[in-house]
Amino acid sequence: MGRPRLTKLYLRDYRSYSELLFEPASGVNFLLGPNAAGKTNLLEAINYLSTLRSPRTSRDGDLVRWGSGSFYIKGQLETGGPGSARTLEVGYRSGRGRALRIDGVPVRRTREFLGSINTVFFSPDDLRLIKGGPEERRSFLDAEIGQVDGRYRSALDTYSRVLTQRNDVLKQMRGRRTSLASADLLLEPWDGQLVEAGSRIVAGRLQHLNPWLAFAAETYGELAGGSEELSGEYLSGFMPPYPLGSSPGRSDSVDREGIADAYAKAVAESRDEEMHRGYTLVGPHRDDCRFTISGHEARTYGSQGQQRSVALAIKIAEVRWMRDVTRREPILLLDDVISELDGDRARRLAALLDGGSQTMITSTDLDPAIAAHPSPTRWRVSGGEVIRDGTLAPG
Repeated sequence: MGRPRLTKLYLRDYRSYSELLFEPASGVNFLLGPNAAGKTNLLEAINYLSTLRSPRTSRDGDLVRWGSGSFYIKGQLETGGPGSARTLEVGYRSGRGRALRIDGVPVRRTREFLGSINTVFFSPDDLRLIKGGPEERRSFLDAEIGQVDGRYRSALDTYSRVLTQRNDVLKQMRGRRTSLASADLLLEPWDGQLVEAGSRIVAGRLQHLNPWLAFAAETYGELAGGSEELSGEYLSGFMPPYPLGSSPGRSDSVDREGIADAYAKAVAESRDEEMHRGYTLVGPHRDDCRFTISGHEARTYGSQGQQRSVALAIKIAEVRWMRDVTRREPILLLDDVISELDGDRARRLAALLDGGSQTMITSTDLDPAIAAHPSPTRWRVSGGEVIRDGTLAPG
């Protein structure tokens, strides 16, 4: 099992940081400081190196420090073994977009950059995975599965391009008296590509979600003391609900051809309505996941405590799933989650740190459940600086 770690993080004009060099320790790192000190910004920058997305905004321009027109992130990694150092760089300039480098060499395609480092990001906002809308769950799945599966990333890129072009054709048809025969001629070049890429996305989601949700069900059972059961379904507009979590093993038995056939049929059947509305009505861009607690939908009927436990179980299970898929420990980024948990959940989260992952934990105060971990390193975050404050004695 590989244990990659971030040895250096350099930021320039990123969020609240004009310039920063942070050299985290290999184990558990506490980032302590008052609210709005920049703790979350630091974790966000690390997560950005792995996903090229922010968990707080969809626009890269929002990450630029006020008064500047660009930002720059550079991370140095040790991936295990001699000569394993790797450097990742992301630069963004308003009006020009993003530039990527690996070991100083420009990278033109996003999917070639992703997967260089894996992270699991926890925050109080994870409750949106349960309470939020389908778009938030899809975005989360795409970002996390995209970290570990290059074919999935490729299918996402293709699907996004084809969907945009197909929607452009449908917009041009909207309001016009276009015959179905003419519509078929215009749309058929895109339909095949849409079904090919879309069926790969759905199959990839099912293959990865099956073990992930199996792990989450185990974790939720521990959090709930065995009194409740977590289960899930994948919801698609072109096939029946698909039960998730039946086995912790990766589900390679997903019927990709069956998915493609069902998708192609749905695309053909929705032709009239799509021409009327001017956009694509079925596909993975409209799918969703449903989580249930002992048979009741968590989003609608779960209490705040139950919903938070489901979100926590999904995140803890993500670590196990990612280890199994990549054979590497992900870097754990825990953003002010301890204050949101009761004693039992905090201890469960503390047990997660025994896996050996490099971990960054932000908090305003030092929580006893986490501080009990052997020899964590403490940092003070304030005024755009991150200053090492020593290694805490165990216990």
